[in-house]
Formats: sequence, structure tokens, C-alpha cells
Amino acid sequence: MLILSLSCTSCKDYLSILPENNQSSAQYWQNKEEVEAVLGAGYVKLRSSQEYLFLWGEARGNGIYLTGNGSEGELAAQKLQNMDILPTNALAKWDQLYTAINMANSVIKYGPSVVDKDKSFNINVMNSDLSEAYFQRSLAYFYLVRLWKDVPFVKEPYVNDAAPYALPKTDGNEILKSCLTDLTAALESAKEIFPESSLTNPMNTKGRATKWAIYSLIADINLWLGNYDESVAACDHVINSGRVGLISGSLWFTNFFPGNSNESIFELQFSKPLSQTNSFISWFDTNNYYNISPYTQSLFESSELDLRGLNASYIPTGKIWKYIGINPDGSTKRNSTLQNDQNWIIYRLADIYLMEAEAYIMKGTESEMNTGLGFINAVRNRAGISPVTGSSDQINMMTLLLEERQREFFAEGKNWFDLLRVGRRSGTGFKDLFINQVLQVASANNIGMLRAKLGDSNSWYLPIHADELSANPDLVQNPYYNNLGN
Repeated sequence: MLILSLSCTSCKDYLSILPENNQSSAQYWQNKEEVEAVLGAGYVKLRSSQEYLFLWGEARGNGIYLTGNGSEGELAAQKLQNMDILPTNALAKWDQLYTAINMANSVIKYGPSVVDKDKSFNINVMNSDLSEAYFQRSLAYFYLVRLWKDVPFVKEPYVNDAAPYALPKTDGNEILKSCLTDLTAALESAKEIFPESSLTNPMNTKGRATKWAIYSLIADINLWLGNYDESVAACDHVINSGRVGLISGSLWFTNFFPGNSNESIFELQFSKPLSQTNSFISWFDTNNYYNISPYTQSLFESSELDLRGLNASYIPTGKIWKYIGINPDGSTKRNSTLQNDQNWIIYRLADIYLMEAEAYIMKGTESEMNTGLGFINAVRNRAGISPVTGSSDQINMMTLLLEERQREFFAEGKNWFDLLRVGRRSGTGFKDLFINQVLQVASANNIGMLRAKLGDSNSWYLPIHADELSANPDLVQNPYYNNLGN
């Protein structure tokens, strides 16, 4: 996948190494190559969940329109968008995230024992590997908590069904606080860059957990938890790192083709030469499952000069162009068999700018909201559109922020989480803002029903899948779904 060994092992050889099924046994953990194989498998497992990451972040938001063409994933997503969600919905499965967590847990538990067995695996290399494992685990838990709220907090590796895995749910906020502790400690050993086989495609520095990826996740978790000073501090570390920068407006599309741009912080890597491909061209072009929503299109059309809009993020037919084109001309497509290896971006610098903007807006004084406005306008300036005028009203400012995030990160798996993060905040107006934003894509016939469902905050989270309830007797169904059956 995306890992280069820190030794002289070639990229292809290293990526061909897969951990054995008995990686938790004492016989497996004998050398650094075995540690790195399991660490690499953690990234592979995150990459294999990419379709879920897209649909979890977009299906219930207001960014995309589901065309109804009938793929299994799209049909499950339609149920989410209509809030017709049962515990049997495929998108209520969390197993792929827990598989990634298991890989990280294995490295965290068994990696340190290899230092005494392999003299080439010194403690500094081991600590660097651990920093990546803590990032993988924390990222997976961040998704789990945002999707299910409270989930089992597994910190021990398991390798088969015989391993004990019957745990009750842990409060999601407590899980994230623990993740912040891990991530903060991991910063000390995290790398700023990784060795590359190609300077024009820094797949390792952009595809592994650098210090800047860890700071980005710290900022994101703190923003979710309402720790705004801590979020600002983490954002500042990334912005001032000298390792990433907002790429010039005319080159914005290079975030998507060829990817791994100077703006990128962390993205899940795909590589056609290594037989690592995805279904983006099928989803967005051939079968056309997901299109831009009329609401999002109206946001772009409110400023005709926005270089992220028509023929960049989408084309006149409504297709999502950023994953099927090779430049922002709306006509030159990727080759469907040779260029079907688009990366999936988790963090890029524009996200950090807008996280910091949001944190300052939530801090709430007029001066702080003006500071937040400056970050919003920096992103708008890069997009070639005029700055917006601020407001002394916090809800108005949050509306500006959400609209800018929607333009910048359209169809990048962030929309639902952005809205939910705002909706769960205490204070007048935030819940209403969340509900009104979600209803932007509701049909006239469904608005009343959806508004009533969204009024119950328990409905904002997914049900625990029926299979998990059957396998783990210590689990209790999320409250909203208690009467829907298992």
C-alpha cells in the first residue's frame, strides 16, 4: 500500500509483505519487518473502508444527491438520507474500523518486545512506529464515536473469534480524551517526513502519520469536544510547520489529480502499479450513483468565479468531477482502467484553516470571530472569490463557516460530521442550524417527518448492527433504535 520501509527494502517488496494471521503470537514478533508489516496493514484496513468513509460523511448531509441507480452501498445510503435506518443496514457495520484498530493494537502491544530481538530495530524506530499506530487507532475511534457516539473501547489485540471480545460501550467523549492523551505523547517520536522513492509523488509523507497528521487529528478531536484553545494551538502547529501550504488557486485541482499535493497532510493511498484501485469512476461517472445536490450547486453558483465550482468540483450534468477528471476543464476524464487509483484525502491544509476559523468563532468575542473570518477569507481568496463580511452574530458566522467548508470539501466525506459537530453544541441556535442545514436536501413531502426525527438527538447516531448485538451480549442498542427491532 503506502508504506516504504525505513530500511532499504524496496517499496514494492515492502508493500507485498502481509502479516500472518497469528501476529499476536510470540513466534511472530521477531524482527522489525514483521512490526512494519502489521503497521502497514493498519493503513490497508483504513483504505479498505474508503467507501464507508465517503458514505458515512456524505449520505446524511446536504452535499450530494443519490441518483437511485441501485448499488448496494447507494441503497443503504438512501436509507440513511431518509432516516429510515434499521440495525440491519450495511452502513451500520463497524467491523472495518475495528479491524484497523486491531492492527494498531497489535503494534502497540507487541512492537516494543522486538527491540531486544532485532538489533536493527532500535527504540527510536520503534517509538516512531508506535506514533503511527496511535494515530491509526485514534482516527478509527474518532470515526466510531462520531457515528455511534458510545462504542466498545478495545485496546487489546485479537486475532480470531476465540479471542475474548465482549465489551460494553464506553462513553465516546472519554474515548476521545484517551485518544488525545495517546496522540499528544506520540508527537515526541513522530516524523516530519518519510523517505520517498519519488520526489514528485511523496506517497509516504502524505500517506503515513507524520507529526502534522497527528496535530491535525488533535485539532479535529478538540474541535469536536469543544476544546477551542487546544484546537487553535494544534492548528497553528500545522500552519506554521513550513511543511505544507495552501497551493495557489490555479493549482487547486492538483489536490485530486495527481494528488499528494503540497497542501496534503494525510491521504489514503491507492496505486494502479501496485494493483490498488478504487470504484470512484464507477460511482461518479459510469454508473453515476452520486451527484452534486441542488443546494451545494447553489452555493457554488452564488459566486461565478469560484474556481472550485463548475468544471472543477462538478460538471453541468451534476457529476462529481474532482474524482473523474484530470484537470478543471470539465471534459478531460481519467482513463477508467489506468487512472482509477485516486487517493482519499483525510486532511489537507485548507481543513486546518477552517478548523481554526471555527474554533475562533466558537470562542465568541467579536475580536475572536473576526480572527476566524480572516481564515475563512484566506480560503476564499485562494478560490478566487471575494471576501465575506463578518457578523457579530455567532450563528450567522457559523453559517458562513459551514457554507465555506461545503464549497471547499464537497464530496470529501466531511459534510455530515461538520453539521453534526455544530448541532451537538449547547447554546441557542446550534441545533436549529444543524437541522435546517440537513433539511436543505429533503423533499417537500419528507420535511415534516425528518424535522421531527432530527429533533431527537439520539437519531443523529447510527444503530448498532444486529450482527454485533448477537455476537456481543454486553452491547446495548442505541436508544433511538430500541423499538425498531434488532
